Amino acid sequence: MKISEYQQLFLSEAQEILSQLNNLLVRMEKDPQDPNLLHELFRQSHTLKSMAQSMGYENMAKLTHCLEDVLSALRSGEMQVKKQVMSLLFESVDSLTELKDEAGRGGTRQIEISPLLEKFDRIISALPRSERKPSREIQAKTTPDEPERSYTGETQTVRVPLAQLDGLMDLTGELVINRNRFAQIAQTIEDDALYDNVAEMSRLTSQLQKQMLKVRLVPLNYIFTPYPRMVRDIATNLNREVDLVIEGGDIGLDRCIQDEINEPLLHLLKNAVIHGIEEPQEREKLKKPRRGKIKLCAKRERNFVVLELSDDGRGIDTEEIKEVALKTGLITEEELSVLTPKEVLKLVTYPGYSGAKKVTEVAGRGVGLNASRSKVEAFGGTLEIDTLPNQGTTLSIKLPLTMAIAEVMLVGIADETYSIPLSSIIETLRVTPRDIKNLGEKEVVLYRNTVLPLIDLRKRFGFSPSGHHSPHSSISSRISSVLLVVVEAKSRKVGLVVDSLLGQQETVIKPLPGILKKIKGISGITILDTGKTALVVDVGLLL
Repeated sequence: MKISEYQQLFLSEAQEILSQLNNLLVRMEKDPQDPNLLHELFRQSHTLKSMAQSMGYENMAKLTHCLEDVLSALRSGEMQVKKQVMSLLFESVDSLTELKDEAGRGGTRQIEISPLLEKFDRIISALPRSERKPSREIQAKTTPDEPERSYTGETQTVRVPLAQLDGLMDLTGELVINRNRFAQIAQTIEDDALYDNVAEMSRLTSQLQKQMLKVRLVPLNYIFTPYPRMVRDIATNLNREVDLVIEGGDIGLDRCIQDEINEPLLHLLKNAVIHGIEEPQEREKLKKPRRGKIKLCAKRERNFVVLELSDDGRGIDTEEIKEVALKTGLITEEELSVLTPKEVLKLVTYPGYSGAKKVTEVAGRGVGLNASRSKVEAFGGTLEIDTLPNQGTTLSIKLPLTMAIAEVMLVGIADETYSIPLSSIIETLRVTPRDIKNLGEKEVVLYRNTVLPLIDLRKRFGFSPSGHHSPHSSISSRISSVLLVVVEAKSRKVGLVVDSLLGQQETVIKPLPGILKKIKGISGITILDTGKTALVVDVGLLL
């Protein structure tokens, strides 16, 4: 057989096993007396060794064999779970990950594992010779009364490259567009047979679309799995004791969004450990448990997924935020004086803000929270911060399930059609010119006992004023009523002034090509049922 044909399958499965090993070791470090953890560690290691041998990766096979020997000694009681042993086990998994990554690159760089093998030999050699057992004997004794657990379950699965799924999703999107066009034609032609066929095609296309979206929704465990090991390593480096609790890892989210949101989540987790959780001695003085707790919880809310990251640490000092923001020139004292407590908290997401006292390998560059917020908002999501002094901080991230297909409202601006995502719209309403007031240089309207700023999309997108405008083209100078689309993003509401409402449509949103990417306030383009294109308004960028 050709080894290259199976390499991608090996790399994918090896990554899953290595992630499992990392999480199992983190759990065993906290609960060394659990025999099920040792059993599962041994089983996963044995599987990885067999796979490496089949692929001809000798160094991986040698290292996993040594890993089996130590796990066997731990299971039999010949060796105790100590700090030195745990460090060696973690180091071996790190080296196995390096070997796996190098195999994926073609194996051009030689990774030296001899020093690590010598460490294993010293530990194994320290065991009494009469008590030493080969790892295969330990494995054989576990199978009669304790069957191996299968992680595949009864559901049959097949691995498909993401590029193929993207291709299928694009084709599904084209079908949605053509369905909309046929529906438009059917409305203008009085033909019962055509109408019935269009209705059936619409039903089947909707089912296909829903199935494709389900295929792209990957459990969040896809990105959550490495987090416990990362938190453990950072906490160990900082001499802190931290437990990470993860809930909702089985909730699905579009794979492409997960790939992009992974790095922001890593930044936020690091901040929780570095800036949030206190050192054990400090926590004891505050009458807190020595071990800090970080919780990452995912939950579904309609067509969104909400990720909540909370800790029971020191919280965020708003006075310190003000001091740092003034010192670094992020804001003036005059601007600071009018900010609400929520707005003060948001200063930590400004470019260049950093609360770290010194730059280390894991903190102090002032880019983490800003990069996280920017990435989240690029997907039409939001990032909210809540904190209580000495009780902790909670960060809430709200993300759409998928970015491929969305429901939009079509609006007329001048002679063009634009689309606004329904997920950003609160409501539409009409106001009279007399309702519009001037607040400084801004035009606003009273909306539900609050002041609602207005943005004239004609002006924003460079169209000339309509006939209803006076020469200075303010919104309040219109003769007839003004049509508003009230939208919300970044916890702020604004009224978008449009000329007409053209209805709702389920459509495919595609990225802007070439120089069109530079258009401010536009996030994509879609094809209407008439065959014409419509630009997609990015509410977050408008604000």
